[in-house]
Amino acid sequence: MQMVSKSDLTQRIREQSKDTTDLEASLLVSATYDGERKVALLKFYHPVSQRIYLWSDNTGHKPYCYTKLMPEELPLLKDRKDIRGIERIKKYDLLSDKEIELTKIIAEDPLAIGGTTTEKSIRNLVEVWEADIKYHENYLYDNGFIVGTYYSISEGKLAQHSYKVTEQVELALKSLVWDKITESISGDGDNESRKYITEWAKLLNQPIPEIKRAALDIEVVSEEERIPDAKTAENEVIAVSFVGSDNLHEAFVLKRQGVELGKNEMEDHIKVTIFNTEKELLRAVFDRILDYPFIITFNGDNFDMPYLYYRAQRPEVGISKEEIPIVMQRDAATLKHGVHIDLYRTFSNRSMQIYAFGHKYSEFTLNAVSEALINESKIEFDGGIGDLPLYQLARYCHNDSRLTFELTHFSDDLLMKLLVVVSRVGRMPIDDISRLGVSQWIRSMLYFEHRRQNALIPRREELDLKSQASTTAIIKDKKYRGGLVVEPKTGVHFNVAVLDFASLYPSIIKVDNLSYETVRCVHDECKANSIPETEHWVCKKRRGMESLLIGSLRDLRVNYYKHLSKEKSLSNEERTLYNIISQALKVILNASYGVMGAEIFPLYCLPVAEATASIGRYTITKTIEKCTALGIQVVYGDTDSLFLKGPSTAQIEAIAQWAKQELGVDLDLDKQYRYVAFSERKKNYLGVLTDGSVDLKGLTGKKSHTPPFIRGAFYAIVDILSKVNTEPDFEQAKEMIIKIVKDNATKLKSREIPLTELAFNVMVSKSPREYKKTIPQHIRAAELLEKAGRREVKAGDIISYVKTRPPAGGVKPVELAKSDDIDTDKYLEYMESTFDQILSPLGYDFRAILGEKKLDDYFFGN
Repeated sequence: MQMVSKSDLTQRIREQSKDTTDLEASLLVSATYDGERKVALLKFYHPVSQRIYLWSDNTGHKPYCYTKLMPEELPLLKDRKDIRGIERIKKYDLLSDKEIELTKIIAEDPLAIGGTTTEKSIRNLVEVWEADIKYHENYLYDNGFIVGTYYSISEGKLAQHSYKVTEQVELALKSLVWDKITESISGDGDNESRKYITEWAKLLNQPIPEIKRAALDIEVVSEEERIPDAKTAENEVIAVSFVGSDNLHEAFVLKRQGVELGKNEMEDHIKVTIFNTEKELLRAVFDRILDYPFIITFNGDNFDMPYLYYRAQRPEVGISKEEIPIVMQRDAATLKHGVHIDLYRTFSNRSMQIYAFGHKYSEFTLNAVSEALINESKIEFDGGIGDLPLYQLARYCHNDSRLTFELTHFSDDLLMKLLVVVSRVGRMPIDDISRLGVSQWIRSMLYFEHRRQNALIPRREELDLKSQASTTAIIKDKKYRGGLVVEPKTGVHFNVAVLDFASLYPSIIKVDNLSYETVRCVHDECKANSIPETEHWVCKKRRGMESLLIGSLRDLRVNYYKHLSKEKSLSNEERTLYNIISQALKVILNASYGVMGAEIFPLYCLPVAEATASIGRYTITKTIEKCTALGIQVVYGDTDSLFLKGPSTAQIEAIAQWAKQELGVDLDLDKQYRYVAFSERKKNYLGVLTDGSVDLKGLTGKKSHTPPFIRGAFYAIVDILSKVNTEPDFEQAKEMIIKIVKDNATKLKSREIPLTELAFNVMVSKSPREYKKTIPQHIRAAELLEKAGRREVKAGDIISYVKTRPPAGGVKPVELAKSDDIDTDKYLEYMESTFDQILSPLGYDFRAILGEKKLDDYFFGN
């Protein structure tokens, strides 16, 4: 390929980074702050040209905060050059339910408001409100700009562009939402709720364009099993690969002395370019990055992007900052011309993991996520990455890029569309949505609404004044009693139906009008409207902000999008869009109660969390009572679901209708188990669904750090149990399970199992020297490795260790251990604790199987 010059790069970056004054309807995808020009910068994706255009604020908007002090009480600020103005304004205070006067302090740059620990930041000098919001978020809120929606630009001015949905979808909104919502809302709340629902529907129904993007991966010469330091970037970049949505498949590799070319066994569509110098390679990488508005990486914030950025500027490489399209931020990397998304941070988001992707993966590595979601994996090889022949290196690097791209491409670009939808609800840049947790999405949604209502966002201290707990926590370190968990009826139960309270907590927040300003409101006349089992009350005079927002989203999902996603008269494209919207709303709704009860949440209010949990317990308890009255046996219950033994279709319909009428909640048939085996532990069971697939809840054997030989035996037992259809089948299953347990115990005692199969594999999250008080076992093993001079252990390293007999301190790294070191008793104990979780519900006993005590016959729950 033609070599890229410095002037080529700088010219392209300059061209793509300049402001636009006129633009057809384009998707607002990101926002940031231009520190040099001290203005907000918006990024718009044009779906036709498939590139990003930039627009800088031209309205004179500046950072600000509020104080309750009078201007004359702020003499320290009047003469500061970074203060633009001090003025009196009016805001509505939701906590006191009245309009108040405040002093608005307008600054030259965001650091004058907050962001430092010095007196430069006003928030360190004066008690202020709204001083801890990022400036680019403030800018979006103040202007009502919603990321993920369309805007056009004419002569430098922005205008929102709305797409009209089909008449059929409009009719569905009326028939499915209006009529059903009216059933559950009364009085003045009707019009307000309908307004919110209409606005959400118009917003979420806008089309999502195909987003042009490329996945990037780099390889660096490194010592075995260690991730090089991205900021020092001392080692050569030896390969970089791209896989694009436009069918680009490309790998750049560096020619190095002593490294063979190897045989090119790659497919014809993959282009490999070999460079003589690292400088040429990196310039080609930066040039290719500029071809794509979105760059996708896996852990690119921590490694790929900063490594490219800092490596290019090292003296031995000699690339100037002007040639680099990457921009380094405090804890992330972005692009001058576009958007960077780090999938590691997206997939490690617990809400995404559980609610969007069904908890299909438990580790957050590229390999683990790829195996779980797209059934593909990284290429394995022996030795170090730097020892691979060039074509094999290109193949390995390209495969990583391909996996990264496919994680955004499977199921019709599911992830990319999810991010767009969530950005619409969360009112945040797509790259922020991809990096931040769901609590930040909900925070942003609520902050946006405060600005829209001209309401003052309260300080945490104000909310803490309301935080009086009325219940006693059962779980250690919790400040209030959480959801109800019904004791499981130990044993095996056939024909079990699981009824799920659809969006239980969002339903409670909506129906019971729960919000930080409505729970324990200031009105004396509302105190009679009490919450069960607490000393709290709920406002009867106004709808709460959280109740309106969460409630309207809940109604849309349950009564509208879930239906539209299955509507056969709509096109496949439309049904797919509505299914993705439903999934995105599920992620947010299922987290809504959790964030209200999380102390790190800026709008955390203990009475709201406590009230939600209390009403949830009341709802479950009353439903169990109704089940008993209908002759249905409840064998287990966990927070928002009930496990019913052998209910008829008529009984399920009866209990669902009762719950809707009496409690205002929806009950759905979630799962149908062939059988479920419960141990004595809560949140710990094995269930086999009617199709033979297996649910494993809270079981140690499935966890990634469990030694391979124990995990393998565990899944072999699970496979046997998955084939059980009737009670008599357990007799044959019992014999097979006993054989697996005995064979593995015998091999362990005779030391026939390889050390690698006995290893616990744990990632080091921080340097071993940072552990002071408690030293985990994997850190002890890491210290032994360093002491033996084998290698220096850094954050990100995987430590493989085995349990050993005294005097070895209980653990040794696999590299230093011998078979005779193994403490077989410790492994038998671990096997016992792992296997008894699935053996005890069946009436089996690990020690009895080994002949150490009588083996009682298995039993079935009544």
